[in-house]
Amino acid sequence: MIFVRQWKLFFSVLSGFIFLSLVAFLFQPSRFETSLTLNVSRSGTRTTSDYAYDQFYRLQADERFADTVVRWLAAPSVRSDIRSTAVVSQSVADSIVAKRLSSQMIAVTYFSRDRAGFGDMARAVPDMLNAETAKLNALSNDTDWFVVMSDAPVLRDARISAKIMIPFGAALGMFFGFWAVLLVWYFQGKKTD
Repeated sequence: MIFVRQWKLFFSVLSGFIFLSLVAFLFQPSRFETSLTLNVSRSGTRTTSDYAYDQFYRLQADERFADTVVRWLAAPSVRSDIRSTAVVSQSVADSIVAKRLSSQMIAVTYFSRDRAGFGDMARAVPDMLNAETAKLNALSNDTDWFVVMSDAPVLRDARISAKIMIPFGAALGMFFGFWAVLLVWYFQGKKTD
């Protein structure tokens, strides 16, 4: 009964929040995300007359090396090298997020305000990682060493979609509309006492 008498207030608050969420959606700044898939592989094979194991230990080594690659992408020195090689802003280099998806597969994402802001990141990331890898193999010069390969980058619009923004505004509108009606009912009851 309270909401029947105060339906105008409830729908006004609800409509206001939906309108504000629509305005927020329309005026949000542009934001793009690029996703790059990296694969850890080997540069060659080792020939031996000894027992050829079932490659289990090689897979374990690849997994540990993939963890190392993820840690490298979090290191400020590697990010700085990528930034200078790709000619991108500090914010793009700082937005790099890497996570290991499987024993040999790593997902790398980074953000920019415009499409041109990514520079040459798709080339710079694997190049810098392979340079770090080569440093590890400098003394031993192992022929069966790690190499990081990348797929083509995938670019997408990373702004919050209307499918999320407007229902969120509607939910907030219902919440605040509910409490606005209750507060009006409470203070009207106080006036009559």
